[in-house]
Amino acid sequence: MRFASVLTCLILTLACSTTTIHVNTLYLNDEKSQNVKVALLEQGFDVEFNELSFPSDIYSTSILYSPFVKKVEAIDTLENTLNSLGYDIGSIRALVASNHWYTKNTIGVFIVPEGVIPNSGKNIEDIAFKYQSEGCDTNIVLSLRRDGKFTYMQLGKLKITGTWSITQYPYIQLNSDEPYLNFYYEITRSKKFDRISEIDIIELQPLDSSLIISKCSMTYGVREVS
Repeated sequence: MRFASVLTCLILTLACSTTTIHVNTLYLNDEKSQNVKVALLEQGFDVEFNELSFPSDIYSTSILYSPFVKKVEAIDTLENTLNSLGYDIGSIRALVASNHWYTKNTIGVFIVPEGVIPNSGKNIEDIAFKYQSEGCDTNIVLSLRRDGKFTYMQLGKLKITGTWSITQYPYIQLNSDEPYLNFYYEITRSKKFDRISEIDIIELQPLDSSLIISKCSMTYGVREVS
């Protein structure tokens, strides 16, 4: 009798299991993100957002699904829902893309709005990270925010804040009124390898001299797991 009860509970759990959709909103504003969430919730999905860097092999709106998805028709429902919001699906495939794994009853979605080229370096979202000084005696952290503001920390203390922008790729500009700052970095990209995996590196190389900003290069890395 006890075994029968446990078996019944297990069956009910599997039957009622809800597919979770992991939506990458890196290139979406808040309004568009919420529109996607509402539409997916109406279809009975659980929805989770993330802003992870796009895999290098995704160029258009894509669906990545786990082989353990319990209802294959959920993929069709998801595709139709995204189409109704104006997002044409460029790719649907299983398992893994770059450093993004989907397991159990989950599906991943990378949404690419019209006019956006992922990982082109020309999008603020591709550059807005926290950078660490490289090859310097002083510990420096430069945080470029997606809202166009930056903070510059030296030895754990705030030194200057202001605004930043991509003037003409591959150049970015830091600006501040007080103290006055008009400083340029050049963006370079490269790959490094270690015993674990490949690492995508973004490096900001200083082009100017300043009493406020160090001549140190600033770097940010994303590990690729395949």
